[in-house]
Amino acid sequence: MIEICRSQDNVTINLRAIPMGSQWNVAITGGKAHIGAVALGIPRSSLADPGQASASVSVLTVTGHIDDEVARPAAHFLAKALKQIVVVSCGIHYDKITAEDILVVKKLVQEILEDFYANVHE
Repeated sequence: MIEICRSQDNVTINLRAIPMGSQWNVAITGGKAHIGAVALGIPRSSLADPGQASASVSVLTVTGHIDDEVARPAAHFLAKALKQIVVVSCGIHYDKITAEDILVVKKLVQEILEDFYANVHE
């Protein structure tokens, strides 16, 4: 298992990843952890340029949640970069989150995804 945590200001984002053979089951949480969305990323060749890597992503979102806005791009990034199937579950909840805090969440998520990729791809 790989665990990565990043914090800035009042925001903390955690990533926990469990290998499933060569594939990955990844959980991204912050604040009050929960399951808000799940995304399945499947690597494939780009439709625009078959020589380039891409990914297809399918998402399930719990009604009233917007965690798919993290789960979908995370699954796309990881499936494309790792060239492996990935499942990303996401649940990030902070009471009274500000627009600035949302930008911090997005920044921290991208940082932990890049850290995870670097850790796996060593």
